[in-house]
Amino acid sequence: MGHEKEKTVFIDWITISQIHEGASLPVIAGGAVVFYDGFGIPRFEKASPARFSGSHETSLQIKCDGSFVSLNGNVGRFSRSDNLFNHSWRETLSKCNRIMLDKSLPIFTPRGLSADLTESSGARLSRLDITANFACGSESQARHLIRWLGDRSVSRMKKGRAGDVSVWWSNTRHMIKAYIKHIEMEKHGMKTDDPVYQWCRDNGIVRVEVELKKRMLHDEGLNKLENVTDEKLQQVFEAETEIFRRVDRSDEPDILDAIPPRYRLTAAAWLSGDDLSCLMSRATLFRHAKVLREYGLDIMEPRNVTKFSTKVHVIELKPVSPPDWYRFDDEFNQPLKLVVNK
Repeated sequence: MGHEKEKTVFIDWITISQIHEGASLPVIAGGAVVFYDGFGIPRFEKASPARFSGSHETSLQIKCDGSFVSLNGNVGRFSRSDNLFNHSWRETLSKCNRIMLDKSLPIFTPRGLSADLTESSGARLSRLDITANFACGSESQARHLIRWLGDRSVSRMKKGRAGDVSVWWSNTRHMIKAYIKHIEMEKHGMKTDDPVYQWCRDNGIVRVEVELKKRMLHDEGLNKLENVTDEKLQQVFEAETEIFRRVDRSDEPDILDAIPPRYRLTAAAWLSGDDLSCLMSRATLFRHAKVLREYGLDIMEPRNVTKFSTKVHVIELKPVSPPDWYRFDDEFNQPLKLVVNK
Protein backbone atom coordinates (compact mmCIF):
# COMPACT_ATOMS: atom_id res chain seq x y z
CA MET A 1 0.00 0.00 0.00
CA GLY A 2 1.34 3.43 -0.85
CA HIS A 3 1.63 6.08 1.84
CA GLU A 4 0.82 9.79 1.68
CA LYS A 5 4.19 11.40 2.26
CA GLU A 6 2.81 14.86 3.02
CA LYS A 7 1.10 13.60 6.17
CA THR A 8 3.45 13.44 9.14
CA VAL A 9 1.00 12.59 11.96
CA PHE A 10 0.04 8.94 12.30
CA ILE A 11 -1.64 6.51 14.72
CA ASP A 12 0.47 4.44 17.13
CA TRP A 13 -2.21 2.87 19.35
CA ILE A 14 -5.95 2.40 19.27
CA THR A 15 -8.57 1.02 21.67
CA ILE A 16 -11.90 0.70 19.87
CA SER A 17 -15.14 -1.14 20.64
CA GLN A 18 -18.70 -1.57 19.39
CA ILE A 19 -21.92 -3.17 20.61
CA HIS A 20 -23.96 -5.17 18.08
CA GLU A 21 -27.40 -5.43 19.64
CA GLY A 22 -29.15 -8.76 19.12
CA ALA A 23 -26.14 -10.31 17.40
CA SER A 24 -24.84 -13.81 18.04
CA LEU A 25 -21.15 -13.43 17.33
CA PRO A 26 -18.40 -15.96 18.06
CA VAL A 27 -17.10 -15.61 21.61
CA ILE A 28 -13.43 -14.64 21.78
CA ALA A 29 -11.77 -14.27 25.17
CA GLY A 30 -8.55 -15.10 26.94
CA GLY A 31 -10.31 -15.98 30.17
CA ALA A 32 -12.82 -14.53 32.60
CA VAL A 33 -12.94 -12.77 35.95
CA VAL A 34 -15.88 -13.68 38.21
CA PHE A 35 -17.10 -11.24 40.87
CA TYR A 36 -18.73 -12.68 44.01
CA ASP A 37 -20.92 -11.00 46.62
CA GLY A 38 -20.43 -11.22 50.38
CA PHE A 39 -22.19 -14.59 50.49
CA GLY A 40 -19.90 -16.17 47.91
CA ILE A 41 -22.52 -16.10 45.17
CA PRO A 42 -21.21 -15.18 41.69
CA ARG A 43 -22.90 -11.97 40.55
CA PHE A 44 -20.92 -10.80 37.57
CA GLU A 45 -18.52 -12.27 35.06
CA LYS A 46 -16.19 -10.23 32.90
CA ALA A 47 -14.30 -11.73 29.96
CA SER A 48 -10.66 -10.76 29.46
CA PRO A 49 -9.29 -10.12 25.95
CA ALA A 50 -7.56 -12.81 23.93
CA ARG A 51 -4.06 -12.02 22.67
CA PHE A 52 -3.37 -12.68 18.99
CA SER A 53 0.23 -12.79 17.82
CA GLY A 54 1.55 -11.58 14.49
CA SER A 55 4.97 -11.74 12.91
CA HIS A 56 7.97 -9.81 14.31
CA GLU A 57 6.82 -10.49 17.92
CA THR A 58 3.77 -8.22 17.57
CA SER A 59 0.36 -8.80 19.12
CA LEU A 60 -3.13 -7.37 19.55
CA GLN A 61 -5.92 -7.88 22.09
CA ILE A 62 -9.38 -8.80 20.78
CA LYS A 63 -12.51 -9.57 22.80
CA CYS A 64 -16.06 -10.57 21.86
CA ASP A 65 -18.76 -11.74 24.30
CA GLY A 66 -21.33 -12.37 21.58
CA SER A 67 -22.43 -8.77 21.04
CA PHE A 68 -19.66 -6.50 22.44
CA VAL A 69 -16.47 -6.43 20.35
CA SER A 70 -13.21 -4.63 21.16
CA LEU A 71 -9.74 -4.29 19.65
CA ASN A 72 -6.74 -2.91 21.52
CA GLY A 73 -3.13 -2.38 20.48
CA ASN A 74 -0.73 -0.87 17.98
CA VAL A 75 -2.66 -1.97 14.91
CA GLY A 76 -0.33 -0.26 12.44
CA ARG A 77 2.67 -2.05 13.96
CA PHE A 78 0.97 -5.48 13.86
CA SER A 79 2.97 -7.97 11.73
CA ARG A 80 5.55 -5.35 10.76
CA SER A 81 9.24 -5.23 11.62
CA ASP A 82 9.11 -1.70 13.06
CA ASN A 83 6.84 1.29 13.62
CA LEU A 84 9.19 4.12 12.69
CA PHE A 85 6.33 5.35 10.53
CA ASN A 86 2.77 4.19 10.93
CA HIS A 87 -0.59 4.54 9.24
CA SER A 88 -2.92 7.52 9.04
CA TRP A 89 -6.31 7.37 10.76
CA ARG A 90 -8.09 6.12 7.63
CA GLU A 91 -5.43 3.49 6.98
CA THR A 92 -5.48 2.40 10.64
CA LEU A 93 -9.25 1.97 10.65
CA SER A 94 -9.02 0.01 7.41
CA LYS A 95 -6.43 -2.33 8.92
CA CYS A 96 -8.57 -2.72 12.09
CA ASN A 97 -11.48 -3.85 9.96
CA ARG A 98 -9.42 -6.30 7.92
CA ILE A 99 -8.19 -7.88 11.14
CA MET A 100 -11.78 -8.15 12.43
CA LEU A 101 -12.90 -9.85 9.21
CA ASP A 102 -9.95 -12.22 9.51
CA LYS A 103 -11.35 -13.26 12.94
CA SER A 104 -14.90 -13.64 11.53
CA LEU A 105 -16.07 -10.54 13.42
CA PRO A 106 -18.02 -7.52 12.08
CA ILE A 107 -16.10 -4.40 11.14
CA PHE A 108 -16.19 -1.17 13.14
CA THR A 109 -18.73 1.27 11.73
CA PRO A 110 -20.07 4.75 12.54
CA ARG A 111 -23.48 5.41 14.03
CA GLY A 112 -26.32 4.45 11.72
CA LEU A 113 -24.44 1.82 9.75
CA SER A 114 -23.58 -1.78 10.56
CA ALA A 115 -22.12 -4.64 8.56
CA ASP A 116 -25.60 -5.81 7.51
CA LEU A 117 -26.72 -2.17 6.92
CA THR A 118 -29.00 -2.18 9.98
CA GLU A 119 -29.09 0.57 12.62
CA SER A 120 -26.01 0.65 14.86
CA SER A 121 -24.95 2.77 17.83
CA GLY A 122 -21.54 3.06 16.23
CA ALA A 123 -18.01 2.26 17.38
CA ARG A 124 -16.39 4.11 20.28
CA LEU A 125 -12.78 5.02 20.95
CA SER A 126 -11.35 4.98 24.48
CA ARG A 127 -7.68 5.53 23.62
CA LEU A 128 -5.88 6.91 20.58
CA ASP A 129 -2.16 7.72 20.32
CA ILE A 130 -1.21 10.26 17.64
CA THR A 131 2.45 10.53 16.73
CA ALA A 132 5.01 12.30 14.56
CA ASN A 133 8.76 12.11 13.94
CA PHE A 134 11.07 15.12 13.96
CA ALA A 135 14.65 15.37 12.72
CA CYS A 136 17.14 17.30 14.86
CA GLY A 137 20.11 16.66 12.57
CA SER A 138 22.21 14.41 14.82
CA GLU A 139 22.05 12.36 18.01
CA SER A 140 23.79 15.10 20.01
CA GLN A 141 21.20 17.63 18.82
CA ALA A 142 18.42 15.23 19.77
CA ARG A 143 19.86 14.83 23.27
CA HIS A 144 20.15 18.62 23.60
CA LEU A 145 16.45 18.95 22.68
CA ILE A 146 15.39 16.38 25.30
CA ARG A 147 17.45 18.20 27.97
CA TRP A 148 15.81 21.50 26.99
CA LEU A 149 12.34 19.94 27.10
CA GLY A 150 13.17 18.40 30.47
CA ASP A 151 13.40 21.92 31.92
CA ARG A 152 9.98 22.92 30.58
CA SER A 153 6.68 22.49 32.41
CA VAL A 154 3.17 22.08 31.02
CA SER A 155 0.24 23.57 32.90
CA ARG A 156 -1.71 21.05 35.02
CA MET A 157 0.48 18.12 33.95
CA LYS A 158 3.03 16.08 35.91
CA LYS A 159 6.46 15.74 34.36
CA GLY A 160 8.90 12.85 34.26
CA ARG A 161 12.19 12.30 32.50
CA ALA A 162 14.87 9.68 31.88
CA GLY A 163 18.16 11.53 31.49
CA ASP A 164 18.61 13.10 28.06
CA VAL A 165 16.78 10.26 26.28
CA SER A 166 13.08 10.84 27.05
CA VAL A 167 10.70 13.22 28.78
CA TRP A 168 6.94 13.10 29.38
CA TRP A 169 4.03 15.04 30.85
CA SER A 170 0.73 13.45 31.92
CA ASN A 171 -2.65 13.96 33.57
CA THR A 172 -6.02 12.19 33.54
CA ARG A 173 -6.85 13.48 30.06
CA HIS A 174 -3.71 12.79 28.05
CA MET A 175 0.03 12.18 28.00
CA ILE A 176 2.73 13.85 25.91
CA LYS A 177 5.99 11.99 25.33
CA ALA A 178 9.20 12.81 23.49
CA TYR A 179 12.11 10.40 23.12
CA ILE A 180 15.08 9.59 20.91
CA LYS A 181 13.79 6.95 18.53
CA HIS A 182 16.89 4.92 17.66
CA ILE A 183 17.72 4.41 21.35
CA GLU A 184 14.18 3.16 22.00
CA MET A 185 14.49 0.81 18.99
CA GLU A 186 17.75 -0.65 20.27
CA LYS A 187 16.16 -1.32 23.68
CA HIS A 188 13.46 -3.32 21.88
CA GLY A 189 15.99 -5.50 20.08
CA MET A 190 16.71 -3.71 16.79
CA LYS A 191 20.26 -4.28 15.60
CA THR A 192 22.51 -1.26 15.18
CA ASP A 193 23.33 -2.22 11.58
CA ASP A 194 19.67 -2.06 10.55
CA PRO A 195 19.12 0.70 7.94
CA VAL A 196 16.08 1.99 9.89
CA TYR A 197 18.17 2.33 13.07
CA GLN A 198 21.01 4.05 11.25
CA TRP A 199 18.65 6.48 9.50
CA CYS A 200 17.10 7.47 12.85
CA ARG A 201 20.51 7.87 14.51
CA ASP A 202 22.06 9.87 11.66
CA ASN A 203 19.10 12.24 11.42
CA GLY A 204 18.62 12.63 15.18
CA ILE A 205 15.00 11.46 15.04
CA VAL A 206 12.89 12.42 18.04
CA ARG A 207 9.49 10.74 18.35
CA VAL A 208 6.69 12.86 19.81
CA GLU A 209 3.53 11.08 20.96
CA VAL A 210 0.22 12.38 22.31
CA GLU A 211 -1.83 9.72 24.05
CA LEU A 212 -5.48 10.78 24.05
CA LYS A 213 -7.19 9.08 26.98
CA LYS A 214 -10.89 8.31 27.37
CA ARG A 215 -11.73 11.58 29.10
CA MET A 216 -10.13 13.82 26.47
CA LEU A 217 -11.57 11.82 23.58
CA HIS A 218 -15.03 12.34 25.09
CA ASP A 219 -14.45 16.07 25.70
CA GLU A 220 -13.29 16.57 22.10
CA GLY A 221 -16.07 14.42 20.63
CA LEU A 222 -13.44 12.08 19.22
CA ASN A 223 -14.77 9.06 21.11
CA LYS A 224 -17.36 8.59 18.34
CA LEU A 225 -16.05 6.99 15.17
CA GLU A 226 -18.06 9.26 12.89
CA ASN A 227 -16.33 12.38 14.26
CA VAL A 228 -12.72 11.30 13.72
CA THR A 229 -10.74 12.54 10.72
CA ASP A 230 -7.05 12.86 9.93
CA GLU A 231 -7.48 16.63 9.79
CA LYS A 232 -8.96 16.83 13.31
CA LEU A 233 -6.20 14.64 14.72
CA GLN A 234 -3.56 16.84 13.07
CA GLN A 235 -5.12 19.89 14.75
CA VAL A 236 -5.18 18.20 18.17
CA PHE A 237 -1.55 17.12 17.81
CA GLU A 238 -0.38 20.61 16.93
CA ALA A 239 -2.33 22.15 19.81
CA GLU A 240 -1.03 19.66 22.39
CA THR A 241 2.62 19.92 21.28
CA GLU A 242 2.74 23.72 21.50
CA ILE A 243 5.60 23.36 24.00
CA PHE A 244 7.90 22.44 21.09
CA ARG A 245 7.29 25.84 19.54
CA ARG A 246 8.01 27.90 22.66
CA VAL A 247 11.09 30.10 22.66
CA ASP A 248 13.25 30.33 25.79
CA ARG A 249 13.97 34.07 26.16
CA SER A 250 15.50 33.99 29.63
CA ASP A 251 18.94 34.93 28.28
CA GLU A 252 17.77 38.02 26.38
CA PRO A 253 19.00 41.21 28.13
CA ASP A 254 15.87 43.22 27.30
CA ILE A 255 13.31 40.59 28.27
CA LEU A 256 12.10 42.56 31.33
CA ASP A 257 11.19 45.55 29.15
CA ALA A 258 8.64 43.40 27.28
CA ILE A 259 6.92 42.13 30.44
CA PRO A 260 3.98 44.05 31.99
CA PRO A 261 5.16 46.14 34.99
CA ARG A 262 3.20 44.19 37.64
CA TYR A 263 5.05 40.97 36.70
CA ARG A 264 8.57 42.39 36.27
CA LEU A 265 9.62 41.98 39.89
CA THR A 266 8.61 38.31 39.79
CA ALA A 267 10.51 37.77 36.55
CA ALA A 268 13.58 39.62 37.85
CA ALA A 269 13.60 37.59 41.07
CA TRP A 270 13.40 34.33 39.14
CA LEU A 271 16.15 35.41 36.72
CA SER A 272 18.33 36.12 39.76
CA GLY A 273 17.78 32.59 41.06
CA ASP A 274 15.45 33.45 43.97
CA ASP A 275 13.04 30.84 45.33
CA LEU A 276 9.69 32.39 44.39
CA SER A 277 7.72 30.01 46.65
CA CYS A 278 9.16 31.93 49.61
CA LEU A 279 8.20 35.32 48.17
CA MET A 280 4.54 34.87 47.26
CA SER A 281 1.51 32.69 47.84
CA ARG A 282 0.99 29.54 45.80
CA ALA A 283 -2.01 31.07 44.04
CA THR A 284 -0.04 34.18 43.06
CA LEU A 285 2.87 32.05 41.88
CA PHE A 286 0.64 30.04 39.55
CA ARG A 287 -1.06 33.20 38.27
CA HIS A 288 2.26 34.88 37.49
CA ALA A 289 3.62 31.68 35.93
CA LYS A 290 0.74 31.57 33.47
CA VAL A 291 1.42 35.13 32.31
CA LEU A 292 5.21 34.83 32.15
CA ARG A 293 5.08 31.68 30.01
CA GLU A 294 3.73 33.91 27.27
CA TYR A 295 7.06 35.77 27.42
CA GLY A 296 9.23 32.64 27.28
CA LEU A 297 9.91 32.40 31.04
CA ASP A 298 8.97 29.26 32.96
CA ILE A 299 9.22 30.32 36.60
CA MET A 300 7.89 26.95 37.80
CA GLU A 301 11.28 25.46 36.95
CA PRO A 302 14.38 26.20 39.10
CA ARG A 303 16.58 28.88 37.57
CA ASN A 304 20.21 27.93 37.00
CA VAL A 305 22.16 31.17 37.52
CA THR A 306 25.64 29.67 37.11
CA LYS A 307 27.41 31.86 34.59
CA PHE A 308 29.04 30.34 31.53
CA SER A 309 30.49 31.85 28.41
CA THR A 310 27.62 32.76 26.09
CA LYS A 311 26.86 30.27 23.33
CA VAL A 312 23.75 30.36 21.19
CA HIS A 313 22.43 26.87 20.47
CA VAL A 314 19.60 26.69 17.93
CA ILE A 315 17.94 23.41 16.97
CA GLU A 316 15.56 23.43 14.03
CA LEU A 317 12.91 20.74 14.41
CA LYS A 318 11.86 19.35 11.04
CA PRO A 319 8.85 17.04 10.64
CA VAL A 320 9.89 14.07 8.52
CA SER A 321 8.02 11.79 6.12
CA PRO A 322 8.97 8.20 5.22
CA PRO A 323 12.06 7.97 2.98
CA ASP A 324 11.55 6.37 -0.42
CA TRP A 325 13.02 3.04 0.69
CA TYR A 326 10.73 2.66 3.71
CA ARG A 327 8.06 -0.07 3.39
CA PHE A 328 4.75 -0.73 5.21
CA ASP A 329 4.34 -4.30 3.94
CA ASP A 330 2.31 -6.79 6.04
CA GLU A 331 -0.52 -9.25 5.44
CA PHE A 332 -3.20 -6.65 6.26
CA ASN A 333 -1.84 -3.86 4.06
CA GLN A 334 -4.64 -3.68 1.49
CA PRO A 335 -7.26 -0.94 1.99
CA LEU A 336 -10.84 -1.92 2.80
CA LYS A 337 -13.39 -0.23 0.55
CA LEU A 338 -15.88 0.53 3.35
CA VAL A 339 -14.09 3.34 5.20
CA VAL A 340 -15.71 6.37 6.83
CA ASN A 341 -14.60 10.02 7.02
CA LYS A 342 -13.25 10.72 3.57
